Amino acid sequence: MGGWASCLYILALTALGAADGRPGEIATSKHLLPAPAPLVEYEGVRTPDGSFSVRDPGAPFSSEKLADALWLDAEGRDGRGEYLDLNHTVYTSYRLASDPGPPDTILVLMPGTWAGAMSMDRFARDVLRMAAESGRPGMQVWLLDRRSEQLEDHTGLWWAEQNRDRLSHDELIAGISDYYKPAFTPGDPGRELLGRRFTPLDHDAVRFMAGWGADVALRDWRAAVLAAHRQVGDEVIGDAVESAVVKKRPGRHVFIGGHSLGGSLTVLYASYDFDRRPDSEILGRDDVDGLVLLEGGAAKGAKPTSKSAAAYLRSLRSRYRDGKVYFDLDVLGIRYAPATMLSVGIMGWASDRARGEPCLFPEYARPALVRLPRVTNEAVLGLAMDDDTSPFFIARVSMGHPAGQLGHGGQLRRKSGNVPLDPGACPVLTPWRPGHRPVDPEYQYAWVNSGAGDDPSAVKYPKSKCAADDPEVTDLYDFARSLYGGPAVYEEAPERSSGPNDFPEWYFPPRLSTDAGLIGTRISDDDGTEWFNAAASDRLDLPVISFTGDDSMGEFSPPERTEKDFAPAVLAHPETQTHLLKGYTHLDITATTRNNQSELTADGHENYNASAVYTYRFMEAVAAGEGAQDLPRESPKP
Repeated sequence: MGGWASCLYILALTALGAADGRPGEIATSKHLLPAPAPLVEYEGVRTPDGSFSVRDPGAPFSSEKLADALWLDAEGRDGRGEYLDLNHTVYTSYRLASDPGPPDTILVLMPGTWAGAMSMDRFARDVLRMAAESGRPGMQVWLLDRRSEQLEDHTGLWWAEQNRDRLSHDELIAGISDYYKPAFTPGDPGRELLGRRFTPLDHDAVRFMAGWGADVALRDWRAAVLAAHRQVGDEVIGDAVESAVVKKRPGRHVFIGGHSLGGSLTVLYASYDFDRRPDSEILGRDDVDGLVLLEGGAAKGAKPTSKSAAAYLRSLRSRYRDGKVYFDLDVLGIRYAPATMLSVGIMGWASDRARGEPCLFPEYARPALVRLPRVTNEAVLGLAMDDDTSPFFIARVSMGHPAGQLGHGGQLRRKSGNVPLDPGACPVLTPWRPGHRPVDPEYQYAWVNSGAGDDPSAVKYPKSKCAADDPEVTDLYDFARSLYGGPAVYEEAPERSSGPNDFPEWYFPPRLSTDAGLIGTRISDDDGTEWFNAAASDRLDLPVISFTGDDSMGEFSPPERTEKDFAPAVLAHPETQTHLLKGYTHLDITATTRNNQSELTADGHENYNASAVYTYRFMEAVAAGEGAQDLPRESPKP
């Protein structure tokens, strides 16, 4: 893409950035910060760092497909005339639109497995709603995307947003579907939109992702944490992520947290030594004032262990050579990356922008669960992801009920088995007979949103333990917007932007999940250089707030405020607390628009995300209890 098309695209993106912030009270912006390169990579698979053209066969990494997917010119340069550089931290900032001044408190959050910044959109907004209600200026929430966000192409949905007032919904759906068709039908060239064509990435096109483990993710995160300290007015001594030290000022606070895997990475961050030298350390715990674990487990720490860098590298060699470097399985009947992620975004857009209308996007672009001949846009999203109808335990939301009747003569039936990994669930409701035949092929399946009251068309379980679930807690349309509707522009590099931010992470590196289990581990090279060091987990000493949903991980063994789940030094902080949230699924923890907590209902906060209310109060309690901390936050080696 070049010339006039590039200029028009950038102008369009900039327009969205200026208009973002619905419903007007929250201002959002997307940012791109320099981040360190991976420490060790195999020859020929180096992460593009701006020093070479990925179209050059003799470069440290070469891929024509990657260059085409990111619309690089014939010389491998982007719209700024620069070679591709993927060593960046990506985050979206949230603040009150009425509060443009410098912040004094920032919460920086890491998403979970297969998820991006918008998976925590409602949580961030409700934290700031609490700040607005309290008349409290100076608070911001930053939501991270991992660096793979730079590989995603949101052009199709952005084109649809640009043309909503000019084209019909069926024309828009056709355009989106045709643009992304190469993801669903390999070999199809797809449709050109905004001067671009979509190119799905295979593993060879991003082989360098084999090096994107927890060490890379944590150092990307620290780049954002250091930026947050500078914004709140703390002194940061040094520029490099591996050596910078924070000198805090009273009244200034930076918290970190995460959802699901992001919660595990939160504890890993606090345990991490960012200084690669064996005789000194800079601990993540000293960067922050508290941890927020959004169904991310506990904070107990682990006994320190060591392993050699050579052994660690051997375990990764096959992935560098020919293995899978991003999660790539069939999920819900569609190949995961990027097809399933695209399907989720399209479902969200159609549910929100074409409400109540028959679903028009092609069956090949829908999950197998919802390839029904007659179905509304909302029912496509609801049947695929609601906790009563979806079989995918960690990707379910409590957002209403299917319309129709259950049982003989109706349009839905109960499946014979429970949802895998969900010991307390009832059998899911389904519109399919055995053999994947619709229960009622003439019926138009529709959806009843949560909060609709006792709508007689809503299908619920008959009187039994299954009918005793707490009221639904997530608004379908709010959730749908989070699937596609974030800010579009990297403020620092609009030419590299590819459209609105979204909920899923298209290309998730499985090495990140593997590394997240290395809490307490130090991995060192022969010369002592530390490739990975989370050995300080037994020295955690921060206040922690932890959440679980009682329709999710809370059905197993939710964390309790005891030494079974938390380090003694963590429990010594009076602000440390745990919450079991009624009626919350795994995704509800950050997506809900209401709650069933009696104490929050009593004080007028029933229409808030419960995690956000408790987190806001937690951060304020930590701030109120602070002592003198105007000291360099660097720890000597024990």
